[in-house]
Amino acid sequence: MKYYVRTTGERVLDSSYNQIKYELLVDKEHKPNESFIEQLIMISGDDDVVLLEDDLKLCKDFKKKIEAEIAKHPNNVINFFSRPEDYYTSHFSDDFLYNQCTYYPKGIGKNIGLEMKRIYNTYSKNGYDIIEKAAMKKLNMIHYIVRPVLVQHIGGRKSLIDRRIKYDRDCIYFEDYLNELGITIEEAYEKENHHKLTQLLIKDRNTWR
Repeated sequence: MKYYVRTTGERVLDSSYNQIKYELLVDKEHKPNESFIEQLIMISGDDDVVLLEDDLKLCKDFKKKIEAEIAKHPNNVINFFSRPEDYYTSHFSDDFLYNQCTYYPKGIGKNIGLEMKRIYNTYSKNGYDIIEKAAMKKLNMIHYIVRPVLVQHIGGRKSLIDRRIKYDRDCIYFEDYLNELGITIEEAYEKENHHKLTQLLIKDRNTWR
């Protein structure tokens, strides 16, 4: 398993990244779509890979937890951060969104990247996750979405990788929050627990901004 972190080189990574040995993929030209496609093709030909963005906080025991989840579905693309405002439990889906932390089995990411390249002119005005979703649908490929999220998006509204993004992307259903409260993802839907999770997120936001 190899870990890669997409970055523009402008951001200092959170100390939680020290849990993994990773290689930086630097987009110096601020071309998020083009760089993502080329990087995905490059890294995922011969290895199983986890591709992360640079504006995250990884949960405690991240490496152990993410590799345990991957072991359950080693031949599927796995999205570890999707639709942060929505409540759901882990499931298969054909609706790929967000790309903060994604697992690609050997060769699969390369196939997706090549398909993204083929359809790029049609979808070039969209974010790279939308282009990726279109490519995966062309390939008749579903993926697995894990909840609770094992990474938290931090740093407020500003994206350095894709400057078009100007909205919050953090999530109350973060593994560390659930563990702090001693609840399961199924219990997170309860009104009282939802409120407690929201308060933990607000507390964290105050340290990020």
